[in-house]
Amino acid sequence: MDRSAEFRSDTFTLPDAGMRRAIYEAEVGNAAYGEDPSVSELELTLAEYFGREAALFFPSATMAGQCAIAVWCKPAEVVLIEEYGHNFYFETGSMSFISGTQAQPLPGQNGILAAATLAASIRHIENPHARTGLIVLENTSNYGGGTVYPLATLERIFNLADSHKLPVHIDGARIFNALQHYRLSDPAVRPGALLPATGSLSLCFSKGLGAPMGAALVGDADFISEAARVRTLLGGTLRQAGFMAAAALYGLQHNIDRLNDDHRNARTLAERLAGIEGLAVALDTVQTNMVYVDVQAGAGRAARLIEQLGERGVRAWNLGRRLRFVTSMLVDDTDCDYAAGAVAQAMRAA
Repeated sequence: MDRSAEFRSDTFTLPDAGMRRAIYEAEVGNAAYGEDPSVSELELTLAEYFGREAALFFPSATMAGQCAIAVWCKPAEVVLIEEYGHNFYFETGSMSFISGTQAQPLPGQNGILAAATLAASIRHIENPHARTGLIVLENTSNYGGGTVYPLATLERIFNLADSHKLPVHIDGARIFNALQHYRLSDPAVRPGALLPATGSLSLCFSKGLGAPMGAALVGDADFISEAARVRTLLGGTLRQAGFMAAAALYGLQHNIDRLNDDHRNARTLAERLAGIEGLAVALDTVQTNMVYVDVQAGAGRAARLIEQLGERGVRAWNLGRRLRFVTSMLVDDTDCDYAAGAVAQAMRAA
Protein backbone atom coordinates (compact mmCIF):
# COMPACT_ATOMS: atom_id res chain seq x y z
CA MET A 1 0.00 0.00 0.00
CA ASP A 2 1.69 3.21 -1.19
CA ARG A 3 -1.17 5.64 -0.80
CA SER A 4 -3.51 6.68 2.00
CA ALA A 5 -6.53 8.94 2.28
CA GLU A 6 -8.04 10.01 5.61
CA PHE A 7 -11.83 10.39 5.45
CA ARG A 8 -12.81 9.35 8.98
CA SER A 9 -13.18 12.87 10.32
CA ASP A 10 -12.10 16.47 9.84
CA THR A 11 -10.72 16.25 13.39
CA PHE A 12 -7.63 14.56 11.90
CA THR A 13 -6.50 17.85 10.35
CA LEU A 14 -3.01 19.03 11.29
CA PRO A 15 -1.63 22.56 11.66
CA ASP A 16 0.14 23.77 8.54
CA ALA A 17 3.46 25.63 8.60
CA GLY A 18 1.80 29.02 9.00
CA MET A 19 -0.31 27.88 11.93
CA ARG A 20 2.68 26.25 13.61
CA ARG A 21 4.58 29.51 13.28
CA ALA A 22 1.64 31.43 14.77
CA ILE A 23 1.59 29.04 17.73
CA TYR A 24 5.35 29.39 18.25
CA GLU A 25 5.27 33.18 18.08
CA ALA A 26 2.08 33.67 20.13
CA GLU A 27 2.10 36.35 22.79
CA VAL A 28 0.76 34.78 25.96
CA GLY A 29 -0.14 35.63 29.55
CA ASN A 30 -2.33 34.25 32.31
CA ALA A 31 -5.73 33.67 30.72
CA ALA A 32 -7.28 32.85 34.10
CA TYR A 33 -6.59 36.47 35.09
CA GLY A 34 -7.77 37.81 31.74
CA GLU A 35 -4.18 38.72 30.88
CA ASP A 36 -3.48 36.54 27.83
CA PRO A 37 -3.48 38.92 24.85
CA SER A 38 -3.94 36.18 22.26
CA VAL A 39 -6.99 34.77 24.04
CA SER A 40 -8.43 38.26 24.46
CA GLU A 41 -7.90 38.99 20.76
CA LEU A 42 -9.61 35.76 19.77
CA GLU A 43 -12.61 36.37 22.01
CA LEU A 44 -13.01 39.95 20.77
CA THR A 45 -12.67 38.81 17.16
CA LEU A 46 -15.39 36.19 17.58
CA ALA A 47 -17.78 38.56 19.33
CA GLU A 48 -17.40 41.13 16.55
CA TYR A 49 -17.62 38.49 13.80
CA PHE A 50 -20.95 37.17 15.07
CA GLY A 51 -22.29 40.55 16.20
CA ARG A 52 -22.58 39.63 19.87
CA GLU A 53 -21.30 41.18 23.09
CA ALA A 54 -18.73 38.61 24.16
CA ALA A 55 -17.07 35.25 23.60
CA LEU A 56 -15.23 32.74 25.78
CA PHE A 57 -12.45 30.34 24.83
CA PHE A 58 -12.68 26.63 25.75
CA PRO A 59 -10.46 23.58 25.36
CA SER A 60 -13.17 21.62 23.50
CA ALA A 61 -16.56 22.08 21.87
CA THR A 62 -18.06 19.34 24.04
CA MET A 63 -17.17 21.34 27.15
CA ALA A 64 -18.44 24.55 25.58
CA GLY A 65 -21.78 23.03 24.64
CA GLN A 66 -22.38 21.39 27.98
CA CYS A 67 -21.41 24.63 29.71
CA ALA A 68 -24.04 26.49 27.69
CA ILE A 69 -26.73 24.01 28.69
CA ALA A 70 -25.74 24.36 32.34
CA VAL A 71 -25.96 28.15 32.14
CA TRP A 72 -29.35 28.27 30.44
CA CYS A 73 -31.14 25.52 32.37
CA LYS A 74 -32.11 24.68 35.91
CA PRO A 75 -31.84 21.05 37.08
CA ALA A 76 -34.81 18.90 35.99
CA GLU A 77 -35.64 21.17 33.06
CA VAL A 78 -35.99 19.68 29.57
CA VAL A 79 -33.72 20.34 26.62
CA LEU A 80 -35.41 19.92 23.24
CA ILE A 81 -32.89 18.45 20.80
CA GLU A 82 -32.89 16.40 17.60
CA GLU A 83 -32.70 12.69 18.36
CA TYR A 84 -29.14 12.36 17.04
CA GLY A 85 -27.93 15.77 18.21
CA HIS A 86 -24.33 15.64 19.35
CA ASN A 87 -24.92 17.13 22.81
CA PHE A 88 -27.34 14.29 23.51
CA TYR A 89 -26.32 11.31 21.38
CA PHE A 90 -22.51 11.44 21.44
CA GLU A 91 -21.42 13.02 24.73
CA THR A 92 -21.74 10.10 27.19
CA GLY A 93 -24.81 11.41 28.97
CA SER A 94 -23.07 14.64 29.98
CA MET A 95 -26.27 16.65 29.93
CA SER A 96 -27.86 14.77 32.81
CA PHE A 97 -24.60 14.44 34.74
CA ILE A 98 -23.34 18.03 34.48
CA SER A 99 -26.48 20.18 34.49
CA GLY A 100 -29.09 17.76 35.85
CA THR A 101 -31.24 18.34 32.78
CA GLN A 102 -33.09 15.79 30.72
CA ALA A 103 -33.08 15.64 26.97
CA GLN A 104 -36.27 15.27 24.99
CA PRO A 105 -34.99 13.87 21.69
CA LEU A 106 -37.18 14.78 18.73
CA PRO A 107 -37.31 13.33 15.21
CA GLY A 108 -35.77 15.48 12.52
CA GLN A 109 -35.45 15.29 8.75
CA ASN A 110 -31.81 14.41 8.10
CA GLY A 111 -30.89 16.02 11.41
CA ILE A 112 -32.98 19.16 10.87
CA LEU A 113 -35.80 19.95 13.29
CA ALA A 114 -39.00 21.63 12.11
CA ALA A 115 -40.49 24.53 14.03
CA ALA A 116 -43.80 22.65 14.22
CA THR A 117 -42.10 19.69 15.91
CA LEU A 118 -40.62 21.98 18.53
CA ALA A 119 -43.88 23.88 19.02
CA ALA A 120 -45.71 20.65 19.83
CA SER A 121 -43.09 19.73 22.43
CA ILE A 122 -42.71 22.90 24.50
CA ARG A 123 -44.04 22.57 28.05
CA HIS A 124 -44.39 25.37 30.60
CA ILE A 125 -46.58 23.56 33.15
CA GLU A 126 -44.32 22.40 35.95
CA ASN A 127 -46.66 19.88 37.57
CA PRO A 128 -46.78 17.07 36.57
CA HIS A 129 -44.63 17.82 33.51
CA ALA A 130 -40.99 18.84 33.36
CA ARG A 131 -40.61 22.39 32.11
CA THR A 132 -38.85 23.13 28.83
CA GLY A 133 -35.71 25.15 29.47
CA LEU A 134 -33.79 25.24 26.20
CA ILE A 135 -33.83 24.41 22.49
CA VAL A 136 -30.61 23.05 20.97
CA LEU A 137 -29.99 23.03 17.21
CA GLU A 138 -26.93 21.40 15.63
CA ASN A 139 -25.83 23.30 12.53
CA THR A 140 -24.42 21.54 10.57
CA SER A 141 -25.91 18.21 11.63
CA ASN A 142 -23.26 15.53 11.93
CA TYR A 143 -25.49 12.47 11.99
CA GLY A 144 -27.82 14.06 9.46
CA GLY A 145 -25.01 14.02 6.92
CA GLY A 146 -23.51 17.50 7.25
CA THR A 147 -26.89 19.06 6.56
CA VAL A 148 -27.60 22.74 7.09
CA TYR A 149 -30.65 24.41 8.61
CA PRO A 150 -32.44 26.51 5.96
CA LEU A 151 -32.33 30.15 7.00
CA ALA A 152 -36.12 30.35 6.87
CA THR A 153 -36.36 27.40 9.27
CA LEU A 154 -33.92 29.06 11.66
CA GLU A 155 -36.00 32.24 11.59
CA ARG A 156 -39.20 30.34 12.37
CA ILE A 157 -37.55 28.50 15.25
CA PHE A 158 -36.02 31.68 16.66
CA ASN A 159 -39.40 33.43 16.51
CA LEU A 160 -41.06 30.45 18.17
CA ALA A 161 -38.49 30.45 20.96
CA ASP A 162 -38.91 34.20 21.48
CA SER A 163 -42.68 33.81 21.77
CA HIS A 164 -42.16 31.26 24.56
CA LYS A 165 -39.29 33.20 26.16
CA LEU A 166 -36.96 30.24 25.57
CA PRO A 167 -33.26 30.51 24.75
CA VAL A 168 -31.80 28.65 21.78
CA HIS A 169 -28.30 27.21 21.79
CA ILE A 170 -26.63 26.55 18.44
CA ASP A 171 -24.24 23.61 18.50
CA GLY A 172 -22.07 25.05 15.76
CA ALA A 173 -19.05 22.77 15.85
CA ARG A 174 -19.09 23.16 12.05
CA ILE A 175 -20.83 26.54 11.88
CA PHE A 176 -18.28 27.85 9.38
CA ASN A 177 -19.19 25.02 7.00
CA ALA A 178 -22.81 26.11 7.34
CA LEU A 179 -21.89 29.73 6.69
CA GLN A 180 -20.02 28.87 3.50
CA HIS A 181 -23.00 26.84 2.31
CA TYR A 182 -25.35 29.80 2.83
CA ARG A 183 -22.98 32.17 1.07
CA LEU A 184 -23.01 30.10 -2.11
CA SER A 185 -26.54 31.33 -2.77
CA ASP A 186 -26.27 34.65 -0.93
CA PRO A 187 -22.78 36.08 -0.32
CA ALA A 188 -24.30 38.76 1.92
CA VAL A 189 -25.41 36.34 4.65
CA ARG A 190 -24.16 37.69 7.98
CA PRO A 191 -22.67 35.29 10.56
CA GLY A 192 -24.94 36.87 13.17
CA ALA A 193 -28.01 35.68 11.28
CA LEU A 194 -27.17 32.14 12.37
CA LEU A 195 -27.63 33.03 16.06
CA PRO A 196 -30.85 33.71 17.97
CA ALA A 197 -31.50 37.03 19.68
CA THR A 198 -31.68 35.17 23.00
CA GLY A 199 -29.27 32.28 23.07
CA SER A 200 -25.73 31.22 22.35
CA LEU A 201 -23.38 29.54 19.91
CA SER A 202 -20.64 27.00 20.50
CA LEU A 203 -18.04 26.47 17.79
CA CYS A 204 -14.94 24.36 17.22
CA PHE A 205 -11.53 25.23 15.79
CA SER A 206 -10.10 21.71 15.51
CA LYS A 207 -12.18 20.53 12.55
CA GLY A 208 -12.22 22.23 9.18
CA LEU A 209 -10.21 25.22 10.40
CA GLY A 210 -7.27 22.94 11.16
CA ALA A 211 -6.33 23.99 14.71
CA PRO A 212 -5.03 21.24 17.02
CA MET A 213 -7.53 22.13 19.77
CA GLY A 214 -9.89 24.79 21.01
CA ALA A 215 -13.50 25.93 20.94
CA ALA A 216 -15.56 28.91 22.05
CA LEU A 217 -18.94 30.15 23.22
CA VAL A 218 -20.49 33.32 21.82
CA GLY A 219 -23.35 35.23 23.46
CA ASP A 220 -24.31 38.29 25.46
CA ALA A 221 -22.14 39.59 28.28
CA ASP A 222 -24.22 38.19 31.15
CA PHE A 223 -24.30 34.73 29.57
CA ILE A 224 -20.55 34.72 28.99
CA SER A 225 -19.88 35.90 32.55
CA GLU A 226 -21.84 32.96 33.95
CA ALA A 227 -20.28 30.60 31.39
CA ALA A 228 -16.84 31.58 32.70
CA ARG A 229 -17.91 30.47 36.17
CA VAL A 230 -19.21 27.13 34.89
CA ARG A 231 -16.06 26.67 32.80
CA THR A 232 -14.03 26.86 36.00
CA LEU A 233 -16.35 24.33 37.62
CA LEU A 234 -15.65 21.97 34.70
CA GLY A 235 -11.90 22.46 34.93
CA GLY A 236 -11.67 24.35 31.66
CA THR A 237 -9.99 27.56 32.80
CA LEU A 238 -6.48 27.59 31.33
CA ARG A 239 -3.38 29.64 32.00
CA GLN A 240 -1.08 30.35 29.03
CA ALA A 241 -3.82 29.47 26.54
CA GLY A 242 -2.56 31.95 23.96
CA PHE A 243 -0.72 29.19 22.12
CA MET A 244 -4.09 27.50 21.50
CA ALA A 245 -5.83 30.78 20.75
CA ALA A 246 -3.18 31.73 18.19
CA ALA A 247 -3.92 28.56 16.24
CA ALA A 248 -7.64 29.34 16.35
CA LEU A 249 -7.06 32.90 15.15
CA TYR A 250 -4.94 31.65 12.28
CA GLY A 251 -7.70 29.26 11.27
CA LEU A 252 -10.26 32.07 11.33
CA GLN A 253 -8.05 34.30 9.22
CA HIS A 254 -6.90 31.76 6.63
CA ASN A 255 -9.09 28.66 6.48
CA ILE A 256 -12.76 29.65 6.31
CA ASP A 257 -12.98 30.24 2.56
CA ARG A 258 -11.08 27.05 1.77
CA LEU A 259 -13.95 25.06 3.32
CA ASN A 260 -15.58 25.47 -0.10
CA ASP A 261 -12.93 23.09 -1.45
CA ASP A 262 -14.02 20.48 1.10
CA HIS A 263 -17.64 20.90 0.04
CA ARG A 264 -16.81 20.49 -3.66
CA ASN A 265 -14.75 17.40 -2.93
CA ALA A 266 -17.57 15.88 -0.89
CA ARG A 267 -20.01 16.44 -3.75
CA THR A 268 -17.61 14.87 -6.25
CA LEU A 269 -17.04 11.86 -4.02
CA ALA A 270 -20.76 11.45 -3.34
CA GLU A 271 -21.64 11.44 -7.02
CA ARG A 272 -18.98 8.82 -7.74
CA LEU A 273 -20.11 6.58 -4.87
CA ALA A 274 -23.77 6.92 -5.82
CA GLY A 275 -22.98 5.21 -9.12
CA ILE A 276 -21.59 2.05 -7.50
CA GLU A 277 -23.92 -0.93 -7.46
CA GLY A 278 -24.95 -1.97 -3.95
CA LEU A 279 -24.52 1.50 -2.47
CA ALA A 280 -27.00 4.33 -1.96
CA VAL A 281 -26.20 7.99 -1.35
CA ALA A 282 -28.85 10.62 -0.61
CA LEU A 283 -27.27 13.36 -2.69
CA ASP A 284 -29.65 16.00 -1.35
CA THR A 285 -28.01 15.64 2.08
CA VAL A 286 -24.50 16.30 0.73
CA GLN A 287 -24.51 20.00 1.51
CA THR A 288 -21.14 20.53 3.19
CA ASN A 289 -18.21 18.19 3.84
CA MET A 290 -19.84 14.84 4.70
CA VAL A 291 -20.96 11.89 2.63
CA TYR A 292 -23.02 9.11 4.19
CA VAL A 293 -23.23 5.89 2.19
CA ASP A 294 -25.82 3.18 2.80
CA VAL A 295 -24.47 -0.32 2.16
CA GLN A 296 -27.59 -2.09 0.99
CA ALA A 297 -26.31 -5.57 1.88
CA GLY A 298 -26.34 -4.60 5.57
CA ALA A 299 -24.06 -3.90 8.53
CA GLY A 300 -21.91 -7.00 8.11
CA ARG A 301 -21.00 -6.09 4.55
CA ALA A 302 -20.36 -2.50 5.62
CA ALA A 303 -17.88 -3.66 8.27
CA ARG A 304 -16.06 -5.83 5.72
CA LEU A 305 -16.00 -2.93 3.29
CA ILE A 306 -14.28 -0.75 5.88
CA GLU A 307 -11.62 -3.45 6.30
CA GLN A 308 -11.15 -3.75 2.54
CA LEU A 309 -10.81 0.01 2.20
CA GLY A 310 -8.24 0.07 5.00
CA GLU A 311 -6.16 -2.44 3.06
CA ARG A 312 -6.20 0.04 0.18
CA GLY A 313 -5.22 2.95 2.43
CA VAL A 314 -8.67 4.57 2.54
CA ARG A 315 -10.00 5.28 6.00
CA ALA A 316 -13.71 5.92 6.55
CA TRP A 317 -16.05 5.60 9.52
CA ASN A 318 -18.51 2.75 9.97
CA LEU A 319 -21.95 3.27 11.58
CA GLY A 320 -23.91 0.06 11.24
CA ARG A 321 -24.82 -0.29 7.59
CA ARG A 322 -23.66 3.24 6.83
CA LEU A 323 -20.21 4.56 6.00
CA ARG A 324 -19.20 8.17 6.57
CA PHE A 325 -16.62 10.02 4.50
CA VAL A 326 -15.57 13.49 5.69
CA THR A 327 -13.57 15.80 3.45
CA SER A 328 -11.06 18.24 4.89
CA MET A 329 -7.74 19.89 4.11
CA LEU A 330 -6.20 16.41 4.43
CA VAL A 331 -7.67 15.29 1.10
CA ASP A 332 -7.93 16.78 -2.39
CA ASP A 333 -9.80 15.87 -5.54
CA THR A 334 -7.30 13.15 -6.46
CA ASP A 335 -7.81 11.52 -3.06
CA CYS A 336 -11.56 11.52 -3.68
CA ASP A 337 -11.04 9.85 -7.06
CA TYR A 338 -8.77 7.28 -5.44
CA ALA A 339 -11.25 6.60 -2.64
CA ALA A 340 -14.14 6.15 -5.07
CA GLY A 341 -12.07 3.74 -7.12
CA ALA A 342 -11.08 1.80 -4.00
CA VAL A 343 -14.73 1.49 -2.96
CA ALA A 344 -15.70 0.25 -6.43
CA GLN A 345 -12.92 -2.35 -6.36
CA ALA A 346 -13.86 -3.52 -2.89
CA MET A 347 -17.53 -3.84 -3.80
CA ARG A 348 -16.68 -5.93 -6.84
CA ALA A 349 -14.41 -8.13 -4.73
CA ALA A 350 -17.25 -8.71 -2.22
